[in-house]
Amino acid sequence: MKRCFLWVLGAFTASVWAACNCGHGNNDGCVNLECQQVTRPDGGTTTLTGTVYDPSGQVPLYNALVYVPNGQTQPFTPGVTCDRCGAVTSGSPLVITLTRPDGTFSLQNVPTGNNIPLVIQIGRWRRQVTIPSVASCSSTPITDVNLVRMPRNQSEGDIPLMAIATGNADPFECLLRKIGIADSEFTPPDGGGRVHYYRENGIDMSPPTPPGSALWSDDGTLMNYDVVLLPCEGAPNQKPFSANQNIINYTSAGGRVFTTHFGYVWIVGVPPGYFVPNPFPLTGDWRPDPNQVHNPPDPFAVQVDQTFPKGDAFAHWLVNVDAGYLGSGSTLLDLHQTRHDLFGVDVGSTRWLWNPNPSYTPPQISVQHMTFNTPVNPPAQPDGGAGLQCGRLVFSDFHVTADALTGAPNFPASCKVAPLTPQEKALVFMLFDVSSCIQADTAPPTVCAGVRQSCSAATACCNGLFCKNSAGQVCGASDTGCDCGARLN
Repeated sequence: MKRCFLWVLGAFTASVWAACNCGHGNNDGCVNLECQQVTRPDGGTTTLTGTVYDPSGQVPLYNALVYVPNGQTQPFTPGVTCDRCGAVTSGSPLVITLTRPDGTFSLQNVPTGNNIPLVIQIGRWRRQVTIPSVASCSSTPITDVNLVRMPRNQSEGDIPLMAIATGNADPFECLLRKIGIADSEFTPPDGGGRVHYYRENGIDMSPPTPPGSALWSDDGTLMNYDVVLLPCEGAPNQKPFSANQNIINYTSAGGRVFTTHFGYVWIVGVPPGYFVPNPFPLTGDWRPDPNQVHNPPDPFAVQVDQTFPKGDAFAHWLVNVDAGYLGSGSTLLDLHQTRHDLFGVDVGSTRWLWNPNPSYTPPQISVQHMTFNTPVNPPAQPDGGAGLQCGRLVFSDFHVTADALTGAPNFPASCKVAPLTPQEKALVFMLFDVSSCIQADTAPPTVCAGVRQSCSAATACCNGLFCKNSAGQVCGASDTGCDCGARLN
């Protein structure tokens, strides 16, 4: 048993001892920070609390991992990988939790002492900071936003390698600036930044950057990126079949794509023959309206679909960040520059934002935001198990940053400096969601188990840890009392 001592003005007091009689419970064979965990006999624990934010420190983030590593965090493997939830942690997490819809977290049983490392992570967004001091048997709030925001540049931590092919109808690049990514991270593909800049028909940089076709026409180039952003080009510009196939291959391997409005060409092709080649069949009831004769009103109040766990969290998150509001028994969000190209989603896709569009008589359902994991129909595993989905595609049928340009000819001077609008805030949520680890939206987000935390054959330990039975072997289906550890006997 380990005990913590507190001296006050050089004199030990019985009352303090009673409040801080700490013990690990079982620290036999403990390693590293595990040896600094303490708990009160009455069940109390040492706790860290705080709120995780986007890089700018403005917007709280939902579903972020927060953990204390018990070992060295490792670099991410470059290029596309299958990042399933529970498999993207590093450093043998000792204690771990997820942020709530308001971005807050409460991390229990934290090791005590000085200079305690803390990792915050969403997918390949990751930052490790040092908490100067954690007091035993109490709760330590982290009030410095700069300790709990995502990195603005590579010197602060990990940023997913992103590519953007700018479109002239939706300057998505300005949203990336607004969330706090440093201008130095926007570079040509060979410039060393974390946001590689391609120009399709939108704003360019100076000197000019490669065309969008240099991104999506080469399968090998796409495979370098964690996230690819393909904002609206102002027209349903058909892509070569080979380019569509490259996007299919990329997302199937674990890549993430975010596209808006006329970006539906990446999903269903172009009218009138938009079911050929139909790159992603069975994702929704697509009826593109290229002439935009049925655009919804502006603004268009849409409902948040709260029938699935992340949707319910999204609704609460929108209200928390002053973007959504309550009305008619549901959470609503006012959108601008909306379009109507999707009437419903198929099984396997997720509807996030929708409402009847009064531009039709009678009004017809307009889905304004949807996602689906990829591959859409994953092949079965060799052992006969269900196929794995590793990637994700996000579609918004509205222009994310409708009024973001200054009129300057080149990025970044082309972007206004202004507060995030409600619909930009909504897409901040989605940008981090598309970056996060992959799991079915029908299930609530779960967190893997850390060192010495209980596990079973059916529940995962964090990456790098093994679920062990009392004999130190892999936990079997009939074993009880298993926990996670770094080594097997």
